[in-house]
Amino acid sequence: MKYLSCRADSAVSTSDSSKTAPQPSIKIQHFNYSDLQAATGNFSDSKLLGRGSHGTVYKAVLRNGRPVAVKKSAKNLSPGLPSSSLSSGRVNEVDNEIDILSNIRSPRLVNLVGFSNDRRDRLLVVEFMSNGTLYDVLHSNPRPPNWGRRIRLALQTAKAVQILHASSPPVIHRDIKSANVLLDRSFNARLGDFGLALRCHVNDYRLKSTPPAGTMGYLDPAYVTPDNLSTKSDVFSFGILLFEIISGRKAIDVAHSPPSIVDWAVPLVKKGKLSSIYDPRIPPLKDLVVRKQLTLIAAKCVRSCRERRPSMNEVVDWLSGLNKLVPLHTWNNFNNPCMMVETVGHPVEVKNGQLGSQLNEEESQTVDGGAVIPVNRKSRRVYSDLGVKNNLMELMAETEAEEAEADGVDANPKLANWSSSSRFGSGRYAVKGRSSARPQSILSD
Repeated sequence: MKYLSCRADSAVSTSDSSKTAPQPSIKIQHFNYSDLQAATGNFSDSKLLGRGSHGTVYKAVLRNGRPVAVKKSAKNLSPGLPSSSLSSGRVNEVDNEIDILSNIRSPRLVNLVGFSNDRRDRLLVVEFMSNGTLYDVLHSNPRPPNWGRRIRLALQTAKAVQILHASSPPVIHRDIKSANVLLDRSFNARLGDFGLALRCHVNDYRLKSTPPAGTMGYLDPAYVTPDNLSTKSDVFSFGILLFEIISGRKAIDVAHSPPSIVDWAVPLVKKGKLSSIYDPRIPPLKDLVVRKQLTLIAAKCVRSCRERRPSMNEVVDWLSGLNKLVPLHTWNNFNNPCMMVETVGHPVEVKNGQLGSQLNEEESQTVDGGAVIPVNRKSRRVYSDLGVKNNLMELMAETEAEEAEADGVDANPKLANWSSSSRFGSGRYAVKGRSSARPQSILSD
């Protein structure tokens, strides 16, 4: 299987990236340092969004009312700042992000808005993601996401990596992890933090001289010298992230033995103990085929032999198939609104007594695997992982808007063919017409 290596003599000939249409010109704004300083309250802690080894990120509101995130380089930070990433001899990460994001834009990425060019410091301005990080959702949220949501987040992240690898020249992120996957206002995944990313240029001295870097727990063990860097390094990191999404465990957790998620999960996959891998905080996946293939995708991505790891094109294809088989939302304990309409008999509200034997007065609705809300058979309210509304149509309108934003965001239509154009004709929502087709077998060897 061909893959992209960043060795100067093979960076072009071994690339499996497809040709992409030239992108329209990307407009980058230039800001005054003083304006951004004022917008962040002089970099006030009250505006702080996050802090890491590469810098700090603050929330700001531009004069036009648009919320943005402002990244301040770590070069002026205290030398005692704890670091979770391995990197040395690197160029300024903010400058690197500007270089990368000035040449690529996608709804699956945290895109560049602009930057300040000041002698005191270089500030990076990117899109504001209002719902935090995937790390927080998986490890700090008292209401863990359901399986439909998790698979979609994994698919959207895989698409982000696919877009990077398919760009010209290809981009290798080198720091794919749950803390760098951010969630926008509609809870769609966006890949961010390109401080360690590298663009693969033939005969590029920087590629040959940049030492391996990344985050412990996600770092490809085969990436030990600059010559070992390839797109398959990102694939390995994504496999770790997928195991994290499946299990709810951190990539490295000393509270468990073994602490490494890959050392714990892969032996269980080989033994066929797949149920032991899945997050016990939410009900298990009902579809055994989906349950098996999801873990096999992750296991295939983290193979020690990088030549045997799949490309991100293959990963996206596999996750797209699984995404169509698992409902994103639940509706009064039904998998989709069509089933509720057929049972209730009215598409607007749950009328008195119409749930019949489907629900008892003592039954409850588990919302998104977290909070348990009692469901009263005489209630006129509809319960979903999206919340509680007075009628079904209100909830369906919310999912329409959410699906439209998620499905219509990909600039390349070939990358968006996993979604359905019809709410009730898709494999995800149709009841009588739901497709019974299964994704192609993922592990054939």
